[in-house]
Amino acid sequence: MKISDTIKLFFFMLICVVSLANLTAQQSENRFKVNGKIIDSRTKKAIKRIPINVLPFNREINTDNKGNFLFNMPKGNYSFVIDYYPFEKKEVSLNLLSDTTLVIELHTTPGINYLEEVEVISSKPATEKPAGIELIEGRQLRTMPALIGERDILKAFALTSGVTSSSEGAADMQVRGGLHGQNLYLLDGIPLYSTEHFFGLVSVYNPTIIKTAQLYKSDFPAEYGGKISSIINVQTEEANLIKFKGEAEISLLSSKLALNIPIVKEKLAITIAGRISNYSIVNIVSPLLPKSSETRFSFHFGDINANLLWKLSETDKLKLTFLSNTDGIVLQGKGMYPTEIEKYWIKNYQQNVGLNWNKSISINAENQLLVFTDYYGYDFGNSKQDVTKNQNQILQILTGINSIGLVEKFNFNISDKFILNFGASIKSYGFSPYQFNLNDSDVNAIKTTDLTRINEGVVFVENKFQIAKQNNLTLGLRLSMIGNQDKIYTNIEPRIGYHGIFDNDYSISTSIGRMTQPVHRVANSGLGIPFEMFFPSDTALLPESSWNFSLGGAKDFAWNNRKFSLKVDAWYKTLENIMEFQDGYDAFYTTILEPQSSVLKETKKYLTQGNGKAYGFDLSAKYNSRNLKLTIDHTLMKAECQFDQLNNGRPFAAPTDIRNSLTLTSEIKLSESWMFSATWQYNSGKPMTIPTYIFKNPPRFNTTFEVRDYTGSVFQQVVTERNNYRSKPFHKLDVSFNHNYKTRKKHLDATVSLGIYNVYNNANPYIYYIDSALNADGTYSPVLKSMSLFPILPSFSLMLKF
Repeated sequence: MKISDTIKLFFFMLICVVSLANLTAQQSENRFKVNGKIIDSRTKKAIKRIPINVLPFNREINTDNKGNFLFNMPKGNYSFVIDYYPFEKKEVSLNLLSDTTLVIELHTTPGINYLEEVEVISSKPATEKPAGIELIEGRQLRTMPALIGERDILKAFALTSGVTSSSEGAADMQVRGGLHGQNLYLLDGIPLYSTEHFFGLVSVYNPTIIKTAQLYKSDFPAEYGGKISSIINVQTEEANLIKFKGEAEISLLSSKLALNIPIVKEKLAITIAGRISNYSIVNIVSPLLPKSSETRFSFHFGDINANLLWKLSETDKLKLTFLSNTDGIVLQGKGMYPTEIEKYWIKNYQQNVGLNWNKSISINAENQLLVFTDYYGYDFGNSKQDVTKNQNQILQILTGINSIGLVEKFNFNISDKFILNFGASIKSYGFSPYQFNLNDSDVNAIKTTDLTRINEGVVFVENKFQIAKQNNLTLGLRLSMIGNQDKIYTNIEPRIGYHGIFDNDYSISTSIGRMTQPVHRVANSGLGIPFEMFFPSDTALLPESSWNFSLGGAKDFAWNNRKFSLKVDAWYKTLENIMEFQDGYDAFYTTILEPQSSVLKETKKYLTQGNGKAYGFDLSAKYNSRNLKLTIDHTLMKAECQFDQLNNGRPFAAPTDIRNSLTLTSEIKLSESWMFSATWQYNSGKPMTIPTYIFKNPPRFNTTFEVRDYTGSVFQQVVTERNNYRSKPFHKLDVSFNHNYKTRKKHLDATVSLGIYNVYNNANPYIYYIDSALNADGTYSPVLKSMSLFPILPSFSLMLKF
């Protein structure tokens, strides 16, 4: 589409929005707005989700999460009745003659205080949100079984329908047939380019500071874009301006500490959360090893999250956020010669800083301005030093990406039936897909002068209409232009969503949305060396794109203090210009086998683009009673790809084509302080490529990467089809016991978690390889073997809150 056509389409939509707003205003000439806030008279803080009964209509509405409410009513006499324990009943009378703003203070009964931060963790109605949206609160992570005691938000999402991990233990996500690199990962509105710690075992999201995490599998808001599969929006805890509090946790894998420190009461506060691997102790012990030891090694991962909150006024807040995470492993020992010292290292690091200005323009209008910068880098290297000749040889591979951006968003509640959101953003990227360093003196950092730069501009608008009671229609449009002087791409992304709640507690939701992805990620997936490369869309590589369709429904049942909910969602996704390596290449060996100029300029030599599709059916069922919670999540799906230059142009199963995935979870309250939880997972086999034919050649000189039998004969492998085999099904059972200690007098609470990962010790294959098997006649034949990484493992964590 031409740029002029894009501009015309945008202005046409803008005119429609303004016209609709004017029409709404004209229809409301004899109606007036009543907006306001409900606060606690003792703390002066807003009270969220308080029911208000409006007489004589006998209509009830709840305040939002900020204690605000909004009515649109004809002139007349009304009464607002608030009867909510532990507050005293209050009735406010109003003769409505014009737009009115109210601030209502509620008083508690003498001797009783309202503890706003104490909430019961209960199951929310399945009908509350569209079927393709999942919400997990930070406190829910504490009851989930964990690998080596490390709870992780991405692994929690992987338990929901439509989501799987690339391999056992991996802290990544494959959503509805999409790859890990096709998900938009956000932390306080800032995108993350890498989500992996500990070489894929743990994500960079520190659980001690997570407030909420929301996953959009469909029904994507117009403000988000840049990826084609899903959106994961994680918000951290906002600093508490009044009281000091903290949390400490130790597990078998890491130690964590989070502190909230008020600096100026009710004005300025800071929250800091840090995490470090317990295996960093190796860095201290290694130098103490005896000199006879030929090997020195160090290993660590860690991260720091911080946010500084400054309340400028009742309407203005500034929030400064910071994230820094690192991974590293260093191995040093004697080389091939007695005088040679050899050293290997892998380093993975990421940082971002953001400043968010949140301004309440009025009771029904809000503005958010975000300025941020981020950086991700990867460093793999090897050095050899001859101590007698003072000679040094360094080989280093570097890859990375950085960006700087500004995002401006506005939210207007034009009426209780019409909400308007719109905004714009600008962003500049710097790409270093591959830099190679070979010298005899220095270890280098990424050279900023060698970066490939592109710029992006985005505008979006979204309108939410209440077309009937509890029936909402959302219309959105996102326009983006990205590129540089060589090539500019214009992307148009319409978004349409409907969510309706009906009598008898059931709902229907449907959505259509287009997504585009101008930044390509290619990587070796799963656990192992986390080598990933980022490429911009240019004259050779087209932006990836997708159309996402979904139709779902939900039903809630309630009887005798028991609740049961059922949610289903049918979905279909098309994928265009998706990326894959040409035959014979992957993310790591491309950088070794190809010269730097080829990797940067001749991407078509080792990368190719094609199309794909995925479709399936998600089902989720939940049962809740006083002491028992059960959940079932199941997905039936199919995903396939087609590349002109791969598999002779024939379609083949996508790497994410896991036909059946099933998760069963349970939480049993054994007593007021003891909780038992269990999770059973099953995934059918995933596609993989194995040799179609294997021939046996006579012995000859050794060549790297060849597979041999024990006589020295070489197995010549011939592959004629991609993803022609499926791995064995994956399944395991995890259990945990959580014990809470309440010590209110000392202002200290403790939680001990003991668990077992992979209870029945199932050997789930992680790696497949070709090996030799001895036949009865003394000859050898090639066989396919597998290796497992995670047997039955203990899990332990101790958490203190103070």
